[in-house]
Amino acid sequence: MPKRSDLAARAVFLSSALAITATAGIAASIASSTSSQDNGAEPIQDAGTQPSPGMTAGKVVDIAKAEQMVVVTTIPRGYRDWKFVSAAHEAGELNDIRVVVANDKAISAYRAAKPFPEGSVIGRVAWKMVPSEENNKTFAQPQSFVPGEAPDWYLQFMEKDSRKYAATGGWGYSNFGKDLKPTTDKKTMYACFTCHQAVQARDYIFTKYSP
Repeated sequence: MPKRSDLAARAVFLSSALAITATAGIAASIASSTSSQDNGAEPIQDAGTQPSPGMTAGKVVDIAKAEQMVVVTTIPRGYRDWKFVSAAHEAGELNDIRVVVANDKAISAYRAAKPFPEGSVIGRVAWKMVPSEENNKTFAQPQSFVPGEAPDWYLQFMEKDSRKYAATGGWGYSNFGKDLKPTTDKKTMYACFTCHQAVQARDYIFTKYSP
């Protein structure tokens, strides 16, 4: 029979998981306040060119190639209704909790272990990781963490269009800060592609499907 402490641990684990799901809904509500997401209207204005910690994993060694890339500047409509792929915690300077989601085309490919077809879109939503005072009271010690505020690397998407995004392996890259404005500096965004080249054999996708 499970110990009481084990049952409490499971309860708080479920609570934290639900917190991620609930926060995703809240984040989506914030995002839906922009006409570009829900109506597919004009691209959001430029957020500037200063890279955030969540945008500096890759390095740009060929500026000419970076200038050839097409940067995605609109948030995909309805991403809050997409299917769950996986979740992760990034430590260090990022210190965030992140959830990866995918549209119908991408999730079908994930589940069937097949190549991603044209039109696949994979998204990543991140929040700063913060301690949960409510959950920690259950344990009488600090050990539970939940999503907090949105960081500057709040939303990121990869869109599959082999012709349009030929300069970056057939995928278009985007980053939207907590103000929902896109990063449009090509050198900054090309660093995403150089980072993802490490998993070129998996069609440039790091995240594996969590069944």
